[in-house]
Amino acid sequence: MKSFNERAAQGEIYIRRIGDLPAARKVPDGYTALSVEAGHLIVGHSETGHHHVLDPKSCSVAVMDRPPEGMRILRAIVEQATPLEHQRPHDTHEPIMLTPGEYEFRIAREFDPYEKLARQQMD
Repeated sequence: MKSFNERAAQGEIYIRRIGDLPAARKVPDGYTALSVEAGHLIVGHSETGHHHVLDPKSCSVAVMDRPPEGMRILRAIVEQATPLEHQRPHDTHEPIMLTPGEYEFRIAREFDPYEKLARQQMD
């Protein structure tokens, strides 16, 4: 299992530690709390069902309401150490341990010159 201090990546997900646990553990303005799906908080959706997930018992996640075109930006408050896991039995990304604190997740985007639009990169 990997660990990090400031920045890490897992597939198309870029992770940045913002700081320690904030005193007020509320959803930031301009964000909406992420719902639990199949027992997990899905940080990165996969078109094949091999999502990047966090344990909802250890943290809360909110998604930015109006991100730049083609981006998905999330904020997480991790109360207890928990891994970001990739749900794939083969060729999986190694789990990354998140220690208590506040994090930002950005899903990489790509530009399609034929359709002239930016969209989320898929893993």
